[in-house]
Amino acid sequence: MTPMSQVRYQLLGPLIPGEGTRPSLALALEAGSPPLPVVVVWAPAEVAQDAMMLARLQKETERAVVFEHPHILRVHGLVTLEGKVARVTEYADGEPLRHVLDVSPRLPPPFAALIAADVAMGVHYAHVAGNDDGTPFVHADLRPETIMVSFEGVVKVSGYGALSVAPREGNGRRVRNRRLYSAPEQLMGGREASSIPTDVFLLGLLLHECLSGRKPFQDSIDPDKAILSRPLPPLPEEVPLPFNEVIRRATAKRAKERYPSALAFREALVAIVGELPTPTAFSEFLARQIPRDGETRRARRAMIDKGIAELTRPATPPAPAPAPVVEAAPPPAPEPVPRFEAASVLPTPLPTAAAIEVRLPPPLPEPIPVTGPLVPAAVMPPVAPPPSRRSRFMPSALISAVGAVLFVSAVGLIWSIRGRPELSVTDDTGAPVDIAAPVLIVEEPIDAGVPAPAPTKVGAAAPAATVPSTPVEILVNPDVAIAIDGRNMGHTPLQVPLSPGRHMLTFTDEAKGLRTARLIDVRATTEKVTFNIRLTMGSVLIHAPTGAQVTLDGRQLGKAPVVEQTMFEGEHSLRVTQDDAVWERDFVLTGEQRLVFTADIVGE
Repeated sequence: MTPMSQVRYQLLGPLIPGEGTRPSLALALEAGSPPLPVVVVWAPAEVAQDAMMLARLQKETERAVVFEHPHILRVHGLVTLEGKVARVTEYADGEPLRHVLDVSPRLPPPFAALIAADVAMGVHYAHVAGNDDGTPFVHADLRPETIMVSFEGVVKVSGYGALSVAPREGNGRRVRNRRLYSAPEQLMGGREASSIPTDVFLLGLLLHECLSGRKPFQDSIDPDKAILSRPLPPLPEEVPLPFNEVIRRATAKRAKERYPSALAFREALVAIVGELPTPTAFSEFLARQIPRDGETRRARRAMIDKGIAELTRPATPPAPAPAPVVEAAPPPAPEPVPRFEAASVLPTPLPTAAAIEVRLPPPLPEPIPVTGPLVPAAVMPPVAPPPSRRSRFMPSALISAVGAVLFVSAVGLIWSIRGRPELSVTDDTGAPVDIAAPVLIVEEPIDAGVPAPAPTKVGAAAPAATVPSTPVEILVNPDVAIAIDGRNMGHTPLQVPLSPGRHMLTFTDEAKGLRTARLIDVRATTEKVTFNIRLTMGSVLIHAPTGAQVTLDGRQLGKAPVVEQTMFEGEHSLRVTQDDAVWERDFVLTGEQRLVFTADIVGE
């Protein structure tokens, strides 16, 4: 790619349907070259408005631009686009490793080794390339969310160019939900304490999660203490024993006891596996887990194809003049050729605070401690709902902290409903925290040429009988029992004719303690409509008096203290009993959320 000042951009839409103002898909337009799909990652307002942070972002991005390695997501530059600051990166046509693990939590050992080995090669390249001052360029934020897996079976490390401005706590330490993916020295000294052995430690955590299907230290009552002093739990019995030894050494608490480099870590993996799988073999495995014609991938392809088609569409020719018996009307003006705003390399006049509306993906939600006395069960008063917010890209409600995942079809929309628990919620300092009211999340249709239906109320009158039903396929991961508009329909996957309009889908799985819902809009069409819905997981940590009996969704967990519980999103109930006292809470868990409940005994 030539200097960024010669490149223009055509924004296409959100990279992940339903994720609002997160990274956008775009076309890079350069004279003499075909349009190139890229990803635009918008800088958060606090970075764009802070001269020092923006200078760090610019310096790191300039360094990352020169990185050219098959296992590093290419960074093209830092630009101002539509009055906002953004990084432009390679479009990998794939998914974050987190999405792969959501579908297949425990990967076959050869493919887990391939992922860790490829990441190690990219990280080692950055270590050797180094910073401008000659020191190693340490990533220090390796986790499934920062690893991209392309559908061609190639693994790429993302994040280079913006690591120095990643969200942090006031003391420089990583924010709470990212601290599970931390080395001991990061907990003690922040990013400045990171070094090559830090990335080796994170490689060990990454490999362990791919093989075990469990986030590191997630079952610990005090994860920080576990990172500092406890080893990772052993891998499942079917995983070859040598993997345990590689992980043990990589995640040693003392940096000098780990592998001396990411390359040495990779060599240890190759010694176990013998020969790593090929990208083709990995691509075939991915195709069995994530269909090649899946909803999200087809939507992105449609956006790219439509953007390219608009670039090559000729202007509308003049209409022929009418018969000479009357005065000829002037021909209509040709349809204007699409205009694209040119992007320029910083430094340029920075946008004002009001102009920065688009943000990078926020960190995972902070744990929400929930406190309350241990008293006889009683009905909790409802929490007053705060007003909803709006997003620049969404004409309806903003995606709130519920973290719903939406999959949008060219002929249908998915909404997600989250009820909110009636809880008294405080943060770590004891200050009250507002909880949003139930929210309806609406996403624009991918195909802008097809008008979206006007919003209707749930339970609105059905279309006239003359309107034919639409063949609808509903895929849910994991498979669940499904009810549509209150009628039990069996288990997913499910194919059923539905009248055009809005329908309520209720998903349940008693064994998993899963109960949640979605709203979908079905458009009138004779072609099959597919809704691909992924249910996410979060976790709950329960602090209760020692010896108290803890029950979650009717399942007895035993006597306190109990380990942190991982569970699917949706409605749940918690009950803590001690003698004649009962403490109960009904709550709603959203995807990748971590709730902390504390039950205190009321003194006599």
